[in-house]
Parts: sequence; structure tokens; C-alpha cells
Amino acid sequence: MSKSFELPTDKRERRRQLLLLSAEMDFLDGRRRVHLLNISQTGAKLDCDQVPVPGEPVTLRCGTLAVPGRAAWVDGNRFGVAFDKPIDSGEIAMRGQQHLAS
Repeated sequence: MSKSFELPTDKRERRRQLLLLSAEMDFLDGRRRVHLLNISQTGAKLDCDQVPVPGEPVTLRCGTLAVPGRAAWVDGNRFGVAFDKPIDSGEIAMRGQQHLAS
């Protein structure tokens, strides 16, 4: 009488790409180094010692890319950002893969 095991489904509209990439983020009080944990076309999950306040405008900087958005949620040192406009998340994910390969 075994029951089948089902993994929880992700209810997000956009698929997120997992990665670990150092980047920078502009906050209201200055620029900080952040760790990018995952990304999609519409947002990202990050880690930072000093997190923004939910609703705070921020800009993710990765190489020559600058992506404006707002802090959507905060949980400890992790936080989510909703981008102002959809982006090509594959370009940032590719930078992360190149970084890991070097």
C-alpha cells in the first residue's frame, strides 16, 4: 500500500535558474556586494549582509548589465527583487556558468 510521492510544484509564472554569482546592488544608501542565488525574467533571489526594506528601489549590477527593480520580500539575509521590466535571465545565468568554469 505505498502511495506515490509527488514533488511540490513551483507556482511562479516564470521559471527560475539556480546559480551562485557575486554581483553588486545599488540601494538607497549606497552600493553593496550581493550573492545572486536564482534569477528569472521578472525577478531574483539574493543574499546580502545588509538587506533592503521591502518596497525599496534597487538596481542589480552584473558586469555591464544594470537591472532596476524593487525589494519584494526579506527573510534574514535573503531577499527577493521584482524587476521593473522583464530581462533576458539567460545572459546573467551564462555569466554565472562562465564564472564557475574559470
